[in-house]
Amino acid sequence: MKYNFEETQKFTQWWLWVILLSFPIMSFGPFDNNSINYTYVAIGILLPLVFYLFELRIKVSNEGLHYQFFPFHFKSYMIKHEEIEKAKAMEYSPLKEYGGWGIKYGFKGKAYNVSGNKGVKVFLKNGNNIMFGSQKHKELAKALKSVRK
Repeated sequence: MKYNFEETQKFTQWWLWVILLSFPIMSFGPFDNNSINYTYVAIGILLPLVFYLFELRIKVSNEGLHYQFFPFHFKSYMIKHEEIEKAKAMEYSPLKEYGGWGIKYGFKGKAYNVSGNKGVKVFLKNGNNIMFGSQKHKELAKALKSVRK
C-alpha cells in the first residue's frame, strides 16, 4: 500500500527518561540487610524498557488515516476518509485538554499522543473527534485534506 504521509513517534521527553532511568539505579538499594530485592531490580529495568517500546505510528493512504499505538494496538486501525468531516492542524495542551500523553479520553474527545503540543484534530461525521499528536502536524493535515478530495 502506498502512503501519502508516514510518521513514527516515541516518548522523547527528557524529564520522563530521567525519571524512568532512575528506577534501575534506585532498585539496587539501600536495603536494611544489604541484600538485593530482585523484584525491584526487574521492575526497575522493565519499566524503562516498556516505555522505550511505546510507539505511535500514523499513516495516511488513499483509503484513510491509519494509526497504531504499539504495544497497546497490535494491528493498525483505520479511519476511512469518508468518515472524516474535517482535520485541523493545531497546537494544544496535552495536560489541560486530555490529562497527559498516551491514549487519553477527555472532555474534548480522544487523543493519541506521545510528545509535544502539536497535532491534528480529526472531526468525524458521527460527531466524535480524535486528536493525533504529531511533530509534522501541518503535513499530516495536508495529507488528510488531499485524500479527502
